[in-house]
Amino acid sequence: MDASVRCVLDIKAESGETPVWSVAERKLFWVDQEAHRLNGFDPVGGINESWRMPAHVSSFALRGAGDRIVVALRTGLFDFDRASGALHPIAAPPPYPVETHRYNDGRCDRQGRYLIGSVDLSYFQTKVPGNAAVYRLDGSGLTEVIGDITCSNGMAFSPDGRTMYLADSPAGVVYAFDYDIATGTPSNRRVFVERDRDDGIFDGAEVDATGGYWVCLLMKGAVARYTPDGRLDGEIPVPVLQPTKLAFGGPDLGTLYLTSAGHRHLPGDQPLGEQAGGVFAIETGFRGIAEPTYRF
Repeated sequence: MDASVRCVLDIKAESGETPVWSVAERKLFWVDQEAHRLNGFDPVGGINESWRMPAHVSSFALRGAGDRIVVALRTGLFDFDRASGALHPIAAPPPYPVETHRYNDGRCDRQGRYLIGSVDLSYFQTKVPGNAAVYRLDGSGLTEVIGDITCSNGMAFSPDGRTMYLADSPAGVVYAFDYDIATGTPSNRRVFVERDRDDGIFDGAEVDATGGYWVCLLMKGAVARYTPDGRLDGEIPVPVLQPTKLAFGGPDLGTLYLTSAGHRHLPGDQPLGEQAGGVFAIETGFRGIAEPTYRF
C-alpha cells in the first residue's frame, strides 16, 4: 500500500495515544498517558498546547469548541475546564479495583455517547484473561456493555454506526459487534480479524469513510487496513516500533494522524525509532469521518 509518512510533532512522548481531530477547532487533541498530559496540536502553526492531569489519562471525549473535555483518568471520569484547569467528577468512582486496573482506549459512538474500555494490568503477571470491560457513559450514567476482555483497544465504529469494533490486544483478536444506535448497546460478538502477536499487536484503530478498518501494529512498526469483510487490504510501514492510535483529520479529513510511544512497552531490543513518541501524518488517499462530540 503506497503512502507518505512524515513526523509533524517530534515531541518524544512517553506514551502518545488517543488522537482526536476537532473539526471546529482545527486541532488534533491527544494524550501522553504516562506523562499525565492532555494535548492540543495545531498542525498549521506547529504549536502544541498541553495540560497536566493529576493521574494517568487514557482517553477523552470532546464537547464543543472551547468547551469542557471529558477525560478518563485512572481515578475516574471528569469534566476538564480548559480555562480554569478545574476537574469536575461526572460519574461514580471507577468500576474496577484501581490497584490492578485502569481505563484504556475509548471514543464516542456516532450518536455522541462515550464508550471507554479498561485494562487488567495484573494479567501481565497472572496471565488470567477476561477481567476487564467496556463501559458506556451517557445520560443514564456509567453502564458496562462488554465484558470478558483483558485489554480494550482498537475501538471504532462503521460509517453508519451499526457495527462496533474492539480489539483485545493480548488475545490477538479484533471483534465486531452489532451496535444498537438507539440504545448504545453492542451484541452478537464475533471475530473480525485475528493475528499472530509475533506479527504485530493490535492497538488503536480508526475507520475511513468507505468502512475500512485501520489499526496500529505495535511492535511491528506498521499500520494495517482491513476491508469491512475482514480482508487485509495492505500495510504501511512507519518509522517507529510502537505506533499506538490513528485519527483522520485536516481540512478535508484526508490526513491520517498517528501517535506513538517513546517508552518501551514490552521487553526486547528492537530500536524504537529516532522519532519514537512523535505524532505523524500519513497521506493514504482515503478520507475519514468527523469524530462525534459528546452529547449526553
